[in-house]
Amino acid sequence: MRIKSLFLLFLFGVTACATETVREADFLPWDLPDGQTREVVQLLDGRYGDKPFSLQIRLSMREDKMLIAGVDPLGRRAFDILWDDAGVRAAKADWISEELNAVDILKVIVATYWPENDPMQEKVRDRAGNLEINYQSRRDNAWNETVQISDSEVGYVMTIVSYELPE
Repeated sequence: MRIKSLFLLFLFGVTACATETVREADFLPWDLPDGQTREVVQLLDGRYGDKPFSLQIRLSMREDKMLIAGVDPLGRRAFDILWDDAGVRAAKADWISEELNAVDILKVIVATYWPENDPMQEKVRDRAGNLEINYQSRRDNAWNETVQISDSEVGYVMTIVSYELPE
């Protein structure tokens, strides 16, 4: 019985990945914050309008690119985002809302986690203006604590618990 359950979960996961749609977008060239590479795991819980959501996110930030993978509580791949010097490429499962926009996600990440004086902050001001960001302690420790983000104009609230993995 356990083997059947694992097989069904695997099959379901493969099917979910196979139905992903690819979206491409132009975005600013990749810029590593503080010149520091990072591997980060995040648990994200929130509400978009009246719909709750929960995701686990894995961010891998290197000198040449950022990779982001999001999975839902069942372990289904929700989306992947690659940001490098060529721009942004994203794929998402068919069951993910069309309103999910990779560039918007990246702008919120930059607004939240890049240092306040980083040149990238100026380039995301168009998105950051509506955000209310509350840090558990300090912005420079945000990769290892809880951050609450809300945007009343778009209608979402989320809590992100981040943990930076040792390299």
